[in-house]
Amino acid sequence: MDLTTNKLLNIRIFTLLTSLILSMISYYSSDIINLDGILYMNMAEAYLQGGLAETVKLFNWPFYSILIAYTNQLTSLPLEASAYLLNALLFALMLDTLLLISNKLLLNAQQLVIAALLLICFQSFNEYRDFIIRDFGYWAFCSLTLYRFILFLEKPTISNATLWQLVAVTAVLFRIEGVVILLGLPLYLFIYHHSPKSAIKQSLKLNYIFIVAFLLASGFAIKTPEISAAFGKVMTITDYVNPIVFLETFMEKTSVLEAQVLNGYSAKYSTLILSSGLIFMLVYKLVKAVSFGYLGLYLIDCWQRKNIAITPYRNLILYFAILNLIILVFYLFHEYFMSRRYTMVMLISLILLMLPRLTHTIVQAWSSRNKALLVVISLILLVSLVDGITSSRSKAYIKDTAIWASNNLPENSSVITDDKIIQYYYNSLPSKAKLLKIEIGPYSSENYINRFKEIQNLYYQYDYLILVEKHKNQKLKALLPTLQLELIYSQKDKKNNMANVYKILL
Repeated sequence: MDLTTNKLLNIRIFTLLTSLILSMISYYSSDIINLDGILYMNMAEAYLQGGLAETVKLFNWPFYSILIAYTNQLTSLPLEASAYLLNALLFALMLDTLLLISNKLLLNAQQLVIAALLLICFQSFNEYRDFIIRDFGYWAFCSLTLYRFILFLEKPTISNATLWQLVAVTAVLFRIEGVVILLGLPLYLFIYHHSPKSAIKQSLKLNYIFIVAFLLASGFAIKTPEISAAFGKVMTITDYVNPIVFLETFMEKTSVLEAQVLNGYSAKYSTLILSSGLIFMLVYKLVKAVSFGYLGLYLIDCWQRKNIAITPYRNLILYFAILNLIILVFYLFHEYFMSRRYTMVMLISLILLMLPRLTHTIVQAWSSRNKALLVVISLILLVSLVDGITSSRSKAYIKDTAIWASNNLPENSSVITDDKIIQYYYNSLPSKAKLLKIEIGPYSSENYINRFKEIQNLYYQYDYLILVEKHKNQKLKALLPTLQLELIYSQKDKKNNMANVYKILL
């Protein structure tokens, strides 16, 4: 090994260990499982009990849950701990891959160390460390797909082409939108190579496994309906690219906007208002997710240096960002909402584009002993890290109530709830009382109270009721006193959200 390789290895080891420690802190400070995590836990349990045929009853994209199940078998850890271990490793893989890409972009080891600190402290990454979500695998393998593509550009061998395809397909197995990266990234070869003949040749090399596997898998899936059903989410791709479905949904939304929000003078602008509003929401979420601290440091360097040398692979990363922007826009106009974690691969693209300037700003501040700027930089990194791995909102009251109910309700009694988290923690312990979960709907829904009233008679067929009561749910607060209920246990958080156990009086 030469000195540069040793330095890179040391930085990677430091980043890996720090990431694992932060994941462990997040795991032990987490008070409650996220809702998606409950689904994946149930799917992993279903896979262990009945294979693919059972997982498809819950969700039609089981790869992540299968990995959790095998992690459980390999380590003998509980399923939830197995998921956190898997996520910690995937998170570390993502950071390590981003470091390897950064090593292709930055000038020296000093900048790479700073890049490692910026990535470790990035708040939008860290706030999901205590989640059980398949996105970790998608983020890690999308990043690895980009890195392996860079290696292929540098050395277009069959081995590099093979590794790229395996990594890209693995990203798809975590989230179906990875198909856009799988199919779209090789098209960059037509930009990279001046000769179309050379681009076609390299593109075929980069897709040979995929082409053969697709033909074989198509025939195999027809003969194996169990696998087709388990990965049935593939069929949803057509909903996103079908212009008829898109236009019908969009016109329906604009009609609602015209009828219920806009007046007669502005109704004709409903299409413009809806589309621009959605795009602005996406831009806002991206800017907020990058963080104003990181943006501020970036703008400082832009102000100090109007022009910089073209970063290696800058055009490739821009193209990668465009592919991810396409994914986000299609998703946004299909679902009409956007969660920050769906933007994460786009954020990865933006951070990689910003790193040369961010690291240069910090290097310059260190070299010039600019104490004021160094203090600001330290605060930005510290606040970003602490804010990412800590949570000001605790939902432990829900978990504690569910566990109390599971341990203390009488033998052979029957219990009912409408909350998934209550159900999960109640059933996590052996209980003598059987619990049934029913669907009511979000408490903010206009139909919530009507649905609640419809099932009042169902309540009275049971002995106990467990409810999570949000302090904003005034309708439910007004309704509960009219029911024949006796409060026997209650927990609440600082905002007076409560989880209550009621005895149902006949």
